[in-house]
Amino acid sequence: MSRFVWCEDSRSGFVFWKTLFNTLYPDITLDSKGNNSELRKSVENLGNNSDQYYIIMDLALDNPDVLREYKRLTKVISAKNNINLIKLHSFEYCLLSFKDLDDWIFAEEDELRDKRKNLMEARKLIVRIITEGASNDELIKLQTLLDVNDLKNSEQTASKILFELTRNTGFETDKSQIGPCFIVDCCNWKDKQNDDICGLNLSRLTLKEKMEQILKRSVLYSAFMEADLYDNCI
Repeated sequence: MSRFVWCEDSRSGFVFWKTLFNTLYPDITLDSKGNNSELRKSVENLGNNSDQYYIIMDLALDNPDVLREYKRLTKVISAKNNINLIKLHSFEYCLLSFKDLDDWIFAEEDELRDKRKNLMEARKLIVRIITEGASNDELIKLQTLLDVNDLKNSEQTASKILFELTRNTGFETDKSQIGPCFIVDCCNWKDKQNDDICGLNLSRLTLKEKMEQILKRSVLYSAFMEADLYDNCI
């Protein structure tokens, strides 16, 4: 039996998934279908065979287009016996939910930690909102923390928070690229300057240790457990 992960992510999201699966699940083949519609069509065309497929589709369900494709996808999956859906809001949300994110990005005495305290609070708030739902007061508070007049959909908001929080660090991540410090051993960031420090400056984790910690201490843990995937990593 072979195992496959199909996703819709490209660019930074795909690089993250590729790094995680290559590091912790080297037997799994990862493939991006480019968008959620093509991902759903690929699943539709999949027969019931002995191989196992894991599907990652962004589930930012406050986006009507995403909700429509999600409903179609779950209907298709229900008729097949070799497909598991890894239920995740978005790649950005996975990183924002990582419990040690702030302590990785900022050294203890880093002045950026103080300057970005509103963003650190916004990170915790958006994670709670996506996980549990939001009251009107919480949405207003999030607007205030981000200094915006209105909020985009939850995926765009999560993406904005992740970028602003990691900006000008080795972890800087946006839609086009993921921060190198997420996907290399410490400290193999080729553009690192002498005054660049982070919360991992002393611990110096390997890439495998980073992926293990992100998997264990973020929403990935419960999502992989539900998909019967967590215990199968190396």
